[in-house]
Amino acid sequence: MNKVKAIFLDMDGTILHENNRASAYTSQTIKRLRGMGYKVFLATGRAYEEIQMLIPDDLKFDGVISSNGTRGHIDGEILFEHDLSVTAVSEIVSQAKKAGIYYEIFPFTEERFALIEDQKWMLSMIEGDKPDTVNESEWLSRQEAVDQKLTWQSRIPSNLGYSKMYLFHPDLQVIQNFRSQMEAQSETLKIEVSNSTANNVETMAYRINKGTGILEMCEHFKIDQSETMVIGDSDNDRTMFEVGAITVAMKNAAPHIKSLTEYETSKDNNADGAALFMETHLLS
Repeated sequence: MNKVKAIFLDMDGTILHENNRASAYTSQTIKRLRGMGYKVFLATGRAYEEIQMLIPDDLKFDGVISSNGTRGHIDGEILFEHDLSVTAVSEIVSQAKKAGIYYEIFPFTEERFALIEDQKWMLSMIEGDKPDTVNESEWLSRQEAVDQKLTWQSRIPSNLGYSKMYLFHPDLQVIQNFRSQMEAQSETLKIEVSNSTANNVETMAYRINKGTGILEMCEHFKIDQSETMVIGDSDNDRTMFEVGAITVAMKNAAPHIKSLTEYETSKDNNADGAALFMETHLLS
């Protein structure tokens, strides 16, 4: 691993614990890495605006790839941005409503929203106790979204740029069917389809993903792909593993994700497995 100069880290299931927060140990490890000259980046499906709420205030990165590669920031300034078309957003919302799929629309410059006409049935879907089919982190994220982040609008504005859509259902078969439905329309709707858990679907601009975001960051910083390490845990990290030189799956990743990588952490995300791996292999 002597060639590694840049590290790209997923958030949920990787540097975040089940409570959706990063630990002080992870923060200190990243600070040490940057102090040693490594470039450390986030590559997350989360929107850029919510990232700072989940990590320690003093934790800084050399760059941030957010919304599954649709946006890149360096020191708070936008490096790249790839819009999901309004036409695609409108059609996905229409199909989600018919299938009874909870959804959130993410504009680049405003808070996430859903249509007010769907508020009642969407809120009823996430009331009560967590279903056994949904993991703790995702259920907590939905609670936080409706309490603090999600707004309700009467229409989908045509004058905004959109980073992604997030779609959710507690029934695994229902959401799997909808994911297949979206994948079948990737060419006609010009969308990229991914998921961070078995219960969700995320749609982005066509052929835009975490892997393309990493390539754009590498080009800007003049980092060769052979000098990269990527660490992740879920399906929306597949494209990271395709472009990264040193590929690492979290212990908590599913077997089909682990099969894509060269290494696996010895601990899961709740035990700071990513930070421990980096400390062991890059700082020792």
